[in-house]
This record gives sequence, structure tokens and C-alpha cells, in this order.
Amino acid sequence: MIHYENKSALIIEDFAEFARSLKAMLGDIGIENVDMVNTGESAIRACNEKYYDIILSDYNLGHGKNGMQILEELNFNKRIRSDAVFIMTTAENTTAMVMGAIENQPDSYLTKPFNNAQLKSRLSKLLAKKEALKPIFNAMDKGQIKLALEQCDEILDAFPKYKASIEKLKAECLMKKRQYSDAMAVYEEVLSKRPIPWAMVGLAQAQIAQRQYENAATVLRETISKFPMVLEAYDLLADCQMQQQELDDAQQTLQDAIKKSPRVIKRQSKLGEVAVENGDYDTSINAFKQTIRLGENSIFKSPDSYIHYTNSVSKKVTADEGKVAKNLATEAENYLKDFYKEYKHDKVCKLRGSVAEGNFFMSQGKQDEAKKCTEQAKELYSTIDTMLPADAGLELAQGLQNLGEEDIAEEIIKDAVQHNFENSKFLEKALPHLKDKSILEKGKEAHKLNSQGIRLFEQKQYDEAVNHFIKAVEASPKNISIILNTVQVLLKVHQSGNADDSIIERCENYLNSINTISPDDHRFQRFSELLRLTRVIQQEQF
Repeated sequence: MIHYENKSALIIEDFAEFARSLKAMLGDIGIENVDMVNTGESAIRACNEKYYDIILSDYNLGHGKNGMQILEELNFNKRIRSDAVFIMTTAENTTAMVMGAIENQPDSYLTKPFNNAQLKSRLSKLLAKKEALKPIFNAMDKGQIKLALEQCDEILDAFPKYKASIEKLKAECLMKKRQYSDAMAVYEEVLSKRPIPWAMVGLAQAQIAQRQYENAATVLRETISKFPMVLEAYDLLADCQMQQQELDDAQQTLQDAIKKSPRVIKRQSKLGEVAVENGDYDTSINAFKQTIRLGENSIFKSPDSYIHYTNSVSKKVTADEGKVAKNLATEAENYLKDFYKEYKHDKVCKLRGSVAEGNFFMSQGKQDEAKKCTEQAKELYSTIDTMLPADAGLELAQGLQNLGEEDIAEEIIKDAVQHNFENSKFLEKALPHLKDKSILEKGKEAHKLNSQGIRLFEQKQYDEAVNHFIKAVEASPKNISIILNTVQVLLKVHQSGNADDSIIERCENYLNSINTISPDDHRFQRFSELLRLTRVIQQEQF
């Protein structure tokens, strides 16, 4: 039995009359704890203040965020619990809107107008299922994957009617634990009975995780053939095709998906990147333009969209021997103005903008304007006090090389390679632009020492492990991951009582050497936690 009187709900609706009607419907069901907001921004604020059991959101909210953007931001920031119910409501039913909304996976979708009985029926089914699976969701939300797997087996015995959903969650947990073979066994068992989209996609994901790209591509083509509206299959197929250097096929796959659902930023961005590789600049320009448009009010709004768009325009103009359509030049100039206005307080963005704009002028033969941008970029670079993200570093190195600034370009690319040596995809793209190849040997040596240090630590040979990690840092003193690994192991060795207090000072020095790591770097959270732990131990020493 569902206790509606204990449930809280949020109504996101810009038409006041319908919002009041919806609140009355919820009241009739027994839900009295109801908040109402009329914009996407106020919805995000409300969800940041508390968690709701039920969220009913209109898709089209006028100016500002729409319902899809609200849901993607709540999911991104983890401000909606897995056991909560999110229902999208709208009178609009265009294919682009419906597919865009569905791709963010709301729990259900209600087309206006609907009545009290329809709403209650939908809520009852969703809440009953969520309530039954709540222990699994709670464990997963807390990162307790082992417990979640145990709950899957227990709840399957109690609620056999939810077997398919529980099997799906179990396979997802196994994927999180990197037990790919076990996950494949679950998916294959489901598929032995009948083809189900989520199991086919999951099987392909497990194969991709094990670099079985050809097998995954076969599964994904079959998925698309049987279920052409499962758009995640197109994205994964494109990934497989890119891994196998089938770039023309990858572009076509993404374009097929975009015809069905054009409102997904990440897919448009990936299309733009593949089109650049294929030299199809008309397609890349349009794709990146779409990411700019779709990024308005989205959590996925990014300076990359503007930079990639501008660079695509420059490459098209260069390929056309300096000829540029007046409307395209004007559009590019306007986007650059928007970019500088949007990111005027971000030094790295201003640097990237100056280099991109310099290349835009260079492609048109406007040497004086290009030189002015180059000088501005050099001045900005001298003031940057944070590490450049890997891809931004490569982009800047390429742009500066094109502008004749070989020395700065080499400095940037060397730093990027040293900071990200373990990133094989990045290295593949960066190495053609790196002149000093000696750092590769040092990086390989550091990586070998790092691996040996981990094995020695696991064997409890602490002194030898510490020595290997220290030598790894000496071989590659700018590699973020190796420094973080070294600090983590040194702290564990200290906590086990197998090292003196000087180890903590060494940890602090290592962390200080990379304290300009960007907050946007995926390793920043780990860096922050290790720094916090180091300082806690230091305080305990006094």
C-alpha cells in the first residue's frame, strides 16, 4: 500500500491555472506536501534545497530551462533520488521533443490534458515499483554496489513481477564493479528468451568495456534493425566504428540518430568531431552550431562549442583557399563576441578564444589581425596559473603552431603529455605535434615503476614500494595520476605504521607540485581528498 500522505511533490508548470489544477489532483490522491514553481531555474533551486518523492514537470516552460534540461541537470548533479518519480507533462508532441525528453529517461510521460484517474493510475504503478526496488536504489546511490547486488537477489524472491527491472539493475551493478563477464551472462540470459533493447545495449556495453568492438558493433546493428528508436545503440555503434577507424560510417550513424532526435548536445558534439576528422567542415560547422544553440540554459553548455565551431569555420575557409561566404564570416564573428561576453572572467577561455580567432583571421589572409590575436594570446598565456585541460592544451598547441609560435606550442604540448601520459587516446592525437620525444621514454619508465610499486605494496613490501613510487615521480614529475597514486600509497603506508612522519611532508610537497590542477579535471576530486587527508594527519602530528 502506498502512503501518499507521506509523499512530497514538486509541480513545475508555467501556466498557473493548470498548476493549481494539478495540485488539486494530487490533493485528491492524498498528497498534501506540494510545492509549485513556474520556471526551470526555480525548480533547480527547489531541488537543491530538498529531495522530492514526485516531480511533475511541463516540458515547455517558456523562457529559460525546459523540462528536459531540468531533468538532465538534476541527474548530473545527483539532486534526484533513484527512488523518486519524475513525470514529464506537455501538450507538445513533436518527434524531436518526445525523443529528446525520453533520452533523459523520465519515469513516465503524460500528454495534456489528463485527468485525476490517469494521473493516479500512473503514479500508483510507478511508486509501487520504486518502493519495492528502493533498497537496491538506496545502495546504488550510496555507492554500495556489493550490497545492491545482494538486495537484487533478495528482492527478486519477494517481487518476481519486477524480475526484468531487477535483472537490469543487477547487470548495471556488475558493470560498475567491472565484472564484465558476469554482466554479459545476465544480459545473455535475458536475451535467450527474447530480444529486449536494454539487454542488447547492455551486452554491447560489456563487450566494448572488454574492447570487443567488432562483436559489439554486430549486436548494436541488430539492435538498431529491430528497435530503430533506441538511440543509445547508435551512439555506441559510432564509438565502435571510431575505434575501428571507420570514421565515415561513424559519421553516418550519428547523422541517422540526429535525424530521429536532434536535441542532444553530446551527440551533436561527437558528430562535429568526427566530421572534422573526415574533412567535412560543412557538417562540423552545423553540428557545433547546434551545440551552441542547444547549450543555452543547459548544464552541458560549454566553451568547447564556440571554439570548435570557430576552428571548423577556419578549416573550411583554408580548404576553400581563403574564400568565405559573407554570412558565414558574420556568423562566426558574432559567435566569437558571444563567447568573449559569456566567458570574460575565464583566462583559459580567453586564451583559447584569442588563438581560435587568430586562426580565423589567418585563414582569410588577414595577417595583421591574426598577429594582434597572437600577441594577446601570448600575454594571456603568461598569466595562466592553472593546468590546461588535455584537449584544450592540444588545441592551443595546434593553433599556436599554425600561428608560427612553435616554442610556446611545444611547451604547452609537453606539459599536456606529461600531465596525461596514461591517457592513450590523448597521446595518439598529441604525439604528431610533439618534437621532444624523450619525455615518452621517461613516461614509460615512470609507468613501469608505478605498476611495480602497486604490486610491491599489495605484497606488503612497503619500503620497496615507497622507493618505486618515489622513483616514478622523479622520472615523470608532472604526471598527475602517478603523483596521486604515490601520495595515496604513501599515506596508506604511514597509516599502517610502516613509515616515519617525514613521509607526510613528502606527500604535501608532491600535492603542492600539482596544486594548479583545474577543478574541471576529472582527477581534481581525488586530489582534494588526498590533500585533505594529508592535512588531517599533519594536524594529528602536532
